[in-house]
Amino acid sequence: MSGALHIQRQNYHATGAARRRVLLHVPTTSVFELDRVSSDVLDFLEESESIVSDAVRSRFDGLYAPGEVCDALSDFVALGILAPARKEYSIAPRPVTRTPLNTLVLTLTTGCNLGCSYCYREDLDAPKAARVMERATALQAIDLLMRQAADQERVAIVFFGGEPLTRFADIRALTEAAEARAMKAGKRVDFSLTTNATLLDDAMIEFFRAHRFGIAVSMDGDEVEHDRRRITLGGKGTYKLVAANVRRLLQAGLERPPGARVTLTRGSGEVGRIYRHLHEEIGFSEIGFAPVTADPGSPLGLGAAEMRRVLDGMIALGRDYADAAKRGERHGFSNMDHLMLDLWRGTRKTLPCGAGVGLLAAGTDGSLSLCHRFTGTGVGSFGDVANGIDQNGLGHFLDRAQAAHPACDACHARSICAGGCYHEAYVHSGDPLAATFGHCEFVRAWLEFGLACYGEIAIANPGFFAAKFAERKERS
Repeated sequence: MSGALHIQRQNYHATGAARRRVLLHVPTTSVFELDRVSSDVLDFLEESESIVSDAVRSRFDGLYAPGEVCDALSDFVALGILAPARKEYSIAPRPVTRTPLNTLVLTLTTGCNLGCSYCYREDLDAPKAARVMERATALQAIDLLMRQAADQERVAIVFFGGEPLTRFADIRALTEAAEARAMKAGKRVDFSLTTNATLLDDAMIEFFRAHRFGIAVSMDGDEVEHDRRRITLGGKGTYKLVAANVRRLLQAGLERPPGARVTLTRGSGEVGRIYRHLHEEIGFSEIGFAPVTADPGSPLGLGAAEMRRVLDGMIALGRDYADAAKRGERHGFSNMDHLMLDLWRGTRKTLPCGAGVGLLAAGTDGSLSLCHRFTGTGVGSFGDVANGIDQNGLGHFLDRAQAAHPACDACHARSICAGGCYHEAYVHSGDPLAATFGHCEFVRAWLEFGLACYGEIAIANPGFFAAKFAERKERS
């Protein structure tokens, strides 16, 4: 080693016990288990900003063979954790000239038969006053998807609302039309929808089973929990109806198991208790949780103390997931699944999600938005289904979105988070590209926990991730 080497703290994050440490290589989201030598060398590196040969020899002579120490240092140099000069993190934006669209959300209606207190939609209506997507517009949207995905074997269509089941006749007709178009184009088309499940009947369930639909049901827990927020337009609770319909749905044997999506609002119950009710008493095999999207002054939003309580509950549930994984057993906590998949794949995000890249949403009028959350908002559209995608406008937005906020540069969660949800930023500030820091500590703490669990699972059950996520890919 000639000359000083400088530690690049922005490129790694280590966690875990002294003899069971896991290192996240931030630029690639690669995860490594540190052996004893590498762990001790990393401790030495973290004591100062730079090292020289004499200091290394003084610290490790007699403890480890020189070759072992050199190998550890060489590994850290190869990973960019050590370098001859201090480097600032910078991301090179990838110019977007074409969006390889493969998923299209069809907003069939602005109408919903419920009056949930926390709904984020700005254009929500009662069913009788709803604006609906004409079938001709929907068919133009499907044709646009097929053209844009000309070089892809699979495409996906998501039916959305309001409550999409208020337009079930359209879902049936458009599904059959999309399948015919996909067959002609030599593609496979997958369908999904999110529903409140109040309108589900046996005919719908059989149709969804026959056409391999993925179904997500919005359900917030037991009767007391669910009926606090998910109420009819007349103010009545919906739990009993939803629970009965969901049980019939789950018994139908859909190829893609339906999942539950839980929205956590101020005063929500404990995460583990909600999970156990939905899993053990209702029968969902997959359950995911999301804090409500609310502006800072909303009485529904989660403050710092409640976010800490949510995090503690998710960590306890994640521990159950990890213990099950080490035994080779399946667990249905979707949030943990997503984090483990990101770490297993080595996800490297320069954008927070697929909105505007692999996915766009068509509003009832055919205008194209970043995602389903932006249809009917004041955020401008990026073309329409009749005239196509505004590639210049969308490319400019995505270029700007990749310009990371300086505060994100040194964050070890940047490749997982990439700045956070556009819609969250929009709700908080009116600008989808504004920096939002409300959940940063939550994200970092959740990643910290996930890294430790990932290392434990990989050591105790080395084949778990490959088997699990190969099965998931096959199911989807």
